[in-house]
Amino acid sequence: MNPVHLTVFHDVLCSWCFVASGRLHQIEQEYGERVTFTYKTFPLGPTREDLVRIFGSEENAKREILTHWAASKRLPGGEEINPEGMAAQPFPYPYSMPALRAVKAAEFQGGMEAHARMYDRLQRAHLVETRNVADPQTLLDCAAELGFDLERFRADLESEATLQAVLRDQQEALAMGISATPTVVFNHKWILSGAVPLEVYGRIINDLLAGRDPARNR
Repeated sequence: MNPVHLTVFHDVLCSWCFVASGRLHQIEQEYGERVTFTYKTFPLGPTREDLVRIFGSEENAKREILTHWAASKRLPGGEEINPEGMAAQPFPYPYSMPALRAVKAAEFQGGMEAHARMYDRLQRAHLVETRNVADPQTLLDCAAELGFDLERFRADLESEATLQAVLRDQQEALAMGISATPTVVFNHKWILSGAVPLEVYGRIINDLLAGRDPARNR
């Protein structure tokens, strides 16, 4: 029986991704070697200018995005999300690209396992600890905590190769019609967006493991 492969498109700053990640970790524990994962970056607000363009101002961006934090917090698995803490922070809402470059810099050192560890750590730093993950020092602190080679990490963080790796992931998602995070693609074919219930992930995986079309009951 071939394992089911899940490609996960994410943004570190996405509160819905935090909820989905917890559920996907449960899937990983439950199914073991019957599932495999690839993680891909998808910047929703790559630069400060993008956030201003989307929301009208940095203040509007922070205010609007924190409404999503509050909604995510109400979901099972989102209880640790801290919108009040982020609202009290003096810095503007972070933009995506620095943290996603950090995730790719980790991947360059340790492959997909390192990507996943850095992604998880930065999500917690951002959504629970309410730290500024657009600040290079925050990224370096998290890399040091996880035991990465900091000299190499610092160089990769700023490299053109890292930027292009993030952009390739984004272009792959766009070519598949993906426009939001989290999005999970099952066996490179079936696409599911949003922080969906754990049982939905399980049902699709069970169908694929059994050779059934997961779209039959949708």
